[in-house]
Amino acid sequence: MSLYVLVFFVLMAAIIWFVSFVLEHVQTVTITWGTWGSYAINTTNLFILFLLAFSVFYILIWLLKSLLSIKKNLHNYQQSRKTIKARQALTQGLIAFISGHWAESEALLLRHINDAETPLLNYLAAARAAHMQENYNNRDQYLKKATEKGSTNQVAIAISQAQMQLGSQQIEQARATLVHLLEISPHHPYANQLLAQVYYQQEDWKYLFELLPKLKQQNLLKEKVQSKFEAAALKGIFQLGALKKQPQALQLLWDKLPQTTQKKPQTVLNYTEALLTAGDAQLAEKTILNSLNKHWDTSLVEYFGKMKHENPEQSIQQAENWLLQQDNSPELLFCLARLYRNNKQWEKSYSFYESGLNIMPDTECYLEFAELLMQLEDKENAMICYQTGLRYCVTKKGEALTLKSKVASDPSEILTEKT
Repeated sequence: MSLYVLVFFVLMAAIIWFVSFVLEHVQTVTITWGTWGSYAINTTNLFILFLLAFSVFYILIWLLKSLLSIKKNLHNYQQSRKTIKARQALTQGLIAFISGHWAESEALLLRHINDAETPLLNYLAAARAAHMQENYNNRDQYLKKATEKGSTNQVAIAISQAQMQLGSQQIEQARATLVHLLEISPHHPYANQLLAQVYYQQEDWKYLFELLPKLKQQNLLKEKVQSKFEAAALKGIFQLGALKKQPQALQLLWDKLPQTTQKKPQTVLNYTEALLTAGDAQLAEKTILNSLNKHWDTSLVEYFGKMKHENPEQSIQQAENWLLQQDNSPELLFCLARLYRNNKQWEKSYSFYESGLNIMPDTECYLEFAELLMQLEDKENAMICYQTGLRYCVTKKGEALTLKSKVASDPSEILTEKT
């Protein structure tokens, strides 16, 4: 109970008591005024006079209080008007922002900001408007003022700042902002998403690879983006290990990968390439063979044909065994053509190139076959192959490769005859 209510009840009790007392003791009271004389008054009339005096006193007090509150009421009215104007300016500024009028939006959002109910929102929106005009100095000033206005909203401010820094390709600044933000809120989902984009753009594959499991666990990235980031991170880490000539480190990393990741052809390719660069060709060939024997993939078959093999005859035998299972697979025909060419078995290479290109046109194989024909001094057929390949590059329409009948010869014999 407030003090004013308590005083009111006390006064009311006193007045009621006084009224009861007067009514019970009605009599005439004589008031003497010195030498001027005396005046007799009834107590009932005295009570009425008292009430009248009290009422006049109360009215005077109320009038005085009202006069004193006029200034306060006028101030409240003026403040209310300013708040309404600030609210209207915010609404108009946001509409201008959505409409793409960035300069107008920025001016409106700042016009009555000192009287705004939510100055934090005004500064954040103004920062966006300045960012869209590529006025990054103003943008950063507004963000700084937003921080001063909203110390309890640091996360929202930091997220907006990081988004805009990424949009203006201020990657290093965005990284610093996000790292600081994650110190405040370590599990913020959108901050982790943005940080993954930063790592990807900076090609910081180690940190990206470490962050990806958290993103996958929280289902923060679309599957396509998750796969893209994972492939890039793995390739980058494998390349780092390859440049350091550390095949054992590469193998340890491979063993730690989930089986679902190991089954992906692109992961196998990245790992195999890294092993070859690191100098472990034997493990590279073993890895790609194991993968193909478990899960057939044409991209791995193509790479198998381009690899350098320690035992070419054994590799050819393996590819021929696959051909029994994968009848007329053009990728496998091209693989055998390359393996035979690297093993200097020209006629078989010639045959497989021709068969493969008549099943499926391929720009790279047109070039390789034409180079082989030039090596065999079959310039006429080489020109036919070049022209067919060029037409395919332009039109993307396959056509039969019709060569003139000639027996493929051994380039080493041609060189011997010339000398």
